[in-house]
Amino acid sequence: MKISDAMKWTESLGFISLGLCMLLLSGCQFDGRQMVAAMSEALGQSLKTEEVDPIVPVPDNERVVGSASGESSLDEEKPLFEAAKLPEPDSEIDVEASSVLISDDVAQQIGKNLRPPWNSPYEVYGDRYDVKGTSRGYREVGIASWYGEKFQGRKTSNGEIFDMHALSAAHKTLPIPTMIRVTNLDNGKKIDVRVNDRGPFHDDRILDLSFAAAKALGFSDQGTAPVVVEALDAINYPDEIVGPKKSPNVYLQAGAFQSIDSAKKLKRDIETTLMLQRLNADVRVLESELEAEVKLHKVWVGPIINIGREEMIMTILSQMGLSQPVRVVAD
Repeated sequence: MKISDAMKWTESLGFISLGLCMLLLSGCQFDGRQMVAAMSEALGQSLKTEEVDPIVPVPDNERVVGSASGESSLDEEKPLFEAAKLPEPDSEIDVEASSVLISDDVAQQIGKNLRPPWNSPYEVYGDRYDVKGTSRGYREVGIASWYGEKFQGRKTSNGEIFDMHALSAAHKTLPIPTMIRVTNLDNGKKIDVRVNDRGPFHDDRILDLSFAAAKALGFSDQGTAPVVVEALDAINYPDEIVGPKKSPNVYLQAGAFQSIDSAKKLKRDIETTLMLQRLNADVRVLESELEAEVKLHKVWVGPIINIGREEMIMTILSQMGLSQPVRVVAD
C-alpha cells in the first residue's frame, strides 16, 4: 500500500469514529455539557480527598542546618544571625526573649560563632564598643570605680539582677562572663571576680566594681583606685592547655601628687632616664579619689616581670632622689 493511500485510510477511520460518537450521543439523548460538568465534579472530589502539604515560607534570617548534602538549603548570602543591639546601661533586657537567641539547640546547630547580644558590638552615648573575641592573656592597668545602691536590683547587661553586696564587675569590652583578678595598687589587696555587666563609660576608667568588690579591695570609702586587671585563663578556658605559671608582675609607685602636672613631669623624667639606660618599662599616671574634690595622682612603673630588671629600676629611682618606691605584686 502506498503511503498516500494509508494516510487517506487513517483519515477516513477518524471521520467514521467521530460519526459513531455523535450517533451514540444523539441516540442516548446525552448533552455534552452535562458530561463536562460531571467530569469537573469528579475531578473536584479527587482534589478534596488528596492531602497536599502546604508551602510554608522560610524567613530570610533562618537557615536549614544539617541537610542530607551537608550544605544549607537557603541562599548562603542571607544572614545567619542578626545580632541584637545592647540597650543603654539603664534600660532593661527581656531575658526570655534573649534566651531564644542562644538556646542550646541553636548553639549546637550553628556552632561556636554565635554570640549572645551582650557580647555583640554596641553603642552608648554615641561611642561604639567592639567586644573582644577572647579574654585570653588579657591584662590592663588603669583606674577602677564602683557602683552600688543606685543600681541595686536592676538588671545587668546579661539579664542577671545586680546585687551591690555580691562580688561582680562591669567592663566595656571583655566577653561576658569572664573571671578576672583585680589588684589594688594602693594596698596590694586582690580579689577574683566575674564580669557580668557593661561599663564604666568614662574615658579614664577601665573597670566598674560592685560595692562589695570595692570594699574587699579597700577603696569603698573613696571613688576610684589604681588597679591591675588580669583575666584568669585557667578558669575561663579550662579545656585549653594552659602554659606553666608565669612569674608575678611587679609594679612600683614612684610618687604621689595632688597636682596632675607634677605627676606628669615625674613620669616624663622617669621615661627619659629609663630610655638612656636602655630599659623598657611602662610608666603611667593613675589617680586615687580620696574624697569628692581630693585626688591623688600616682606615678606607677610596671609591670616588671624580671627580678634583675626590678633591682635596676629601683636603683635608678633612688639615684633620681625618689624615696623608697611602694612595691605591689600582681599575679
